[in-house]
Amino acid sequence: MRSLSLGVDECEPGVGSPVNIKILWSRPWIRRGAWALLALSVYLLLTGWGLPRLIQSQSPKWVAANLNGQLSLERVTFHPFAWRLQIQGVRLSAEDGEPIFGLRQLVLDLDPLHSLFSLSGRIRTLALEGPELAIHDLGQGRSNLGDLLRPLTEEQQPSAEEGAEPRVPQLYIADLKLLEGALSYRRPDGASTRFTDLQLRAQDLALAGADNQMALALIGPGGGRLSVEATASLAPTSVQMQLALDDADLTRYWPFIDDLFQFQLDQGRVDLNATLSLRRDHDHTALFLNQGAIELSGLNLSNRQSPLLTLAKARVEEISLDLTERTLAIGGVTLEQGQLMGHVSDQGLDWATLFLPAVDGQPDTDAGADAQGKPWQVRLDGASIEQFRLMLQDSLPKQPVAWVLDLDRVQVGPVSNDLSQPIALELLSRINDDASFTAQGELIPESLNAQFDLSLAGFPLTATVPYWQEQLPLKLVSGQLASTGALSLAGVSPLDLRYDGELAVRDLVTQDPTQGRDFVKWQELAVNHLGVATQPMTVQLDRVTVTQPYSRVIIDEDGSTNIQQLLGTDSGAAAAASKAEPAGDPLPLSINSIELVDGAAFFADNSLTPKFATGIEHLAGRITGLSADPASRAKVDIHGQVDRYAPMSLIGELQPLVPDSYLDMALTFDNVDLISLNAYSGTYAGYYIDQGQLDLSLNYKLEKRQLVGSNRVVVDKLKLGKRSESDKATSLPVALAVALLQDSDGVIDLGLEVQGDVDDPSFAIGPLVGKALFNAISKVVTSPFSLLGSLLEGEAPPSEVLFEPGTATLSPRAEDQLRQLAKGLTKRPGLSLSLNGAVSVAADRSALAATALAGELGFEATPDQPLTEQQQTLLVAAYERRFGVGSAPPLPEDQPPQAWQQSLYNQMLARVNLPLDALPELAANRAEEVKRLLITRLGVSAERVFIRESRLELNQSGPKVVMALDAL
Repeated sequence: MRSLSLGVDECEPGVGSPVNIKILWSRPWIRRGAWALLALSVYLLLTGWGLPRLIQSQSPKWVAANLNGQLSLERVTFHPFAWRLQIQGVRLSAEDGEPIFGLRQLVLDLDPLHSLFSLSGRIRTLALEGPELAIHDLGQGRSNLGDLLRPLTEEQQPSAEEGAEPRVPQLYIADLKLLEGALSYRRPDGASTRFTDLQLRAQDLALAGADNQMALALIGPGGGRLSVEATASLAPTSVQMQLALDDADLTRYWPFIDDLFQFQLDQGRVDLNATLSLRRDHDHTALFLNQGAIELSGLNLSNRQSPLLTLAKARVEEISLDLTERTLAIGGVTLEQGQLMGHVSDQGLDWATLFLPAVDGQPDTDAGADAQGKPWQVRLDGASIEQFRLMLQDSLPKQPVAWVLDLDRVQVGPVSNDLSQPIALELLSRINDDASFTAQGELIPESLNAQFDLSLAGFPLTATVPYWQEQLPLKLVSGQLASTGALSLAGVSPLDLRYDGELAVRDLVTQDPTQGRDFVKWQELAVNHLGVATQPMTVQLDRVTVTQPYSRVIIDEDGSTNIQQLLGTDSGAAAAASKAEPAGDPLPLSINSIELVDGAAFFADNSLTPKFATGIEHLAGRITGLSADPASRAKVDIHGQVDRYAPMSLIGELQPLVPDSYLDMALTFDNVDLISLNAYSGTYAGYYIDQGQLDLSLNYKLEKRQLVGSNRVVVDKLKLGKRSESDKATSLPVALAVALLQDSDGVIDLGLEVQGDVDDPSFAIGPLVGKALFNAISKVVTSPFSLLGSLLEGEAPPSEVLFEPGTATLSPRAEDQLRQLAKGLTKRPGLSLSLNGAVSVAADRSALAATALAGELGFEATPDQPLTEQQQTLLVAAYERRFGVGSAPPLPEDQPPQAWQQSLYNQMLARVNLPLDALPELAANRAEEVKRLLITRLGVSAERVFIRESRLELNQSGPKVVMALDAL
């Protein structure tokens, strides 16, 4: 007790005695407290002061040494007791100082005690506030981020256990937060975008655990918001995400892909929802997408500042994707309230290029790998279009045409890449707001088989005018087309198409463009059954009924017809042109019957004085059995009335659908009052008619393109009136002709034979009668050659005399022909004959050369007979005279002599030089020989036979004399 009190006293302060440090240090609790205080001070110094400065000083150095960039940290603090690291003002930039990554503040709140006891890394809080990443595409596959990290990627060594599953660290984060983040991207061309308000939140995140919950959200330019809710595991890798993109503005991202397309995006927003699942186990990766949906709204596309496409809404629903099984399923595609504008030019429809990628086509290097794997299975359950308008501007016609197709409803599907399955289609549409068009059926893509029921009603034919107006300037006032039927397609190579249905053209009215007068019209043309097929090509119509048809034919003052005015050409020239064209295969057409109901026609000739007009009324009848079968004959039975009193009929058979058309028709007009034809008789005959009646019976037969008409004209009680002063009247003695033809009963009975081409015959009353009367009077003076043929028995006189090549000697056959001609000339002394000698350059030249060579040789050589030794000697001598001594090849011993002698002969024949006037002289001699025979032996007067000059302009049509008849 004493010693203790002494010690206490010695330690009392204020006594002035020094403290005994040794005594204090000898006490254990003093020593332990002092060491603890020292350790704490060192800990606080290293962690609270040294660690922040170490991080702030060494991090930029490490970045400078290991990355192509610069790092700056504004402030670094570490709370040694709370184990909380805070870094503020992080700036990571490229070597040129351009910012790449920035962070306002990083907060890392560690949990060392739990980490120690659980032998795993545990973090209470990891917060990134205000992170911002700027990615710049530098072109040629480079980016600022890639350049920054290039040293790390170049030095990275492959793992020693390549292919082994990576080990997931034992790390637990109680609270992970990313707040107010931003992401920007810029391309070399200056196009850029920026995402803001990036938020990421995860709680109780265990990297080695399962079912980690995370939530990500960001706002893009234009206000679109992306939300991602995910459940993830890293061992093994398993991620399930729920994606939601709301009201994203597509125009903000269009600059990044606009170079891939030919059009521009002016407006459009997108919403997206989907569930994604990703699983990876060793080398196997499985990706699934379920319940996907994409909706576009307010879409506007343009092309060169012109509207191209507007779409109120487009939605793709129930999207499912399985990357492992390679399956894609889409529940439905819907387009609503859209409008698509197109333009047709000489380069085609612009849609064909506008909606194709603008980049050059490159070979797909991955195509082979895909081909080796499992094929994709794609299926679309259905697609629909509602209230969609297609607007097409067709600039091909001279006058552009605007077409509008309103798709009120279109339904397609299901569709899959199994092309053997049918695709259903239903279409309800309107054309130009007037016509309705519907289609319903199925298409099999693999075989290109299709079956559709089609219906077209109220289609205005006036919409087609610009397509044919330039070729046919006909004014189409009205007309509507309607058709209902079934369309079937069985293949395209060759095209196997068939259409069966009904067709009608109603209220058709056409007018000539100058006077506005009705040309052709009808109330209705109805086909009760129409069948068109391509394999084989056939067109079949059952019954065609034309109700109240009407046509008008008018000859104007200048002699042109309204038909010619429409065609824009002379009918004769058009007919000649049509004949010059080779006939193609006949149209495989068959029509069971054509019925005319209450028809009418009108004819007027305004070129006459006075003018002439007549009409056919109550036109009715039927044409049956019209077919392209060359052996078929269509029956015609049509009746009507001329000027209300004179009946007319057209009865017979015809076959107009084959190149060798056939016709056997009888057209009759009874009791036609000739006074009504005064316009024609006064204009062309020079007399008016006081009285008379006409019965006209025209019988035409056309076979093998040749028309033979055996017609009869009976004129009763014809009485000519006063003469007319027409400058078109004939100079023939009409009154005398009438007196010669008219019998004691006052009847003129003329039988008229007609021959020629009547592809476009004119059956108008006036022209037919006028032509018949004119031909009856003028035939004897206008057809001298035909007259000669009709006067002679036997063979008709020839128009040319044939000669053997190289000669001007008449054959017995030619003499007989000239004898027949001489007889005809004797009966018609007013005729003269001109002769034109002709040659065939090749045949006559060869024959003359052979004659000359035979004179030189002294014999005629024939290629099929061997020459005698003497002839061979002569041949060789002549050959060597022409080609040189010793030039003749010897006679081969192993070959027949004919080939040798023919070779020598042909070479010498080619060297024969004829006089320049040999061929003209031959042509003149032939003409002289014909003239000599006609004059000296056949008794034709020399004044009637003339030879045409043939030496200056040689006729090379053949070895002959061409003859022509002329008047003296």
